[in-house]
Amino acid sequence: MASDRMSRFEVFIGTWNTTGKVLATEDAPATVLAATDTYRWLPGKQFIVHDVDARFGDAVARSMEVMGYDREARKYLARSYDDQGVSEVFDLTLRGNAWKIVGSTLRFAGKFGADGDRLTGLWEMKSKKSGWLPWIELDLVRA
Repeated sequence: MASDRMSRFEVFIGTWNTTGKVLATEDAPATVLAATDTYRWLPGKQFIVHDVDARFGDAVARSMEVMGYDREARKYLARSYDDQGVSEVFDLTLRGNAWKIVGSTLRFAGKFGADGDRLTGLWEMKSKKSGWLPWIELDLVRA
């Protein structure tokens, strides 16, 4: 059984087939995304490990994040690490079927389907010139 604080995150556990339409940005052309996202509990069910194996067009991108409740900050956080040496911290919010991830330069807003087996939403990227811009239209389907 997941901890009381983390039990709502059980919806993520498992493997997801992820596709996306990557929109053109100031730094990159439009492309497509295909990925496998795997979520698993760490022992004790206080934290979730999220592994990502993605392809942005022909480019491979891999990352790992740990999701959990930060008692000092009194909020849900994720710490993400990728194969390019980038590490980020994100605030997490899961209310009903609405899922939000907010970082300093990236954010995501999406919704789970009624059965919990599909998550759709939009990643946005903070522009150097014009605020938040749409980046990836995302669709995750439970494998």
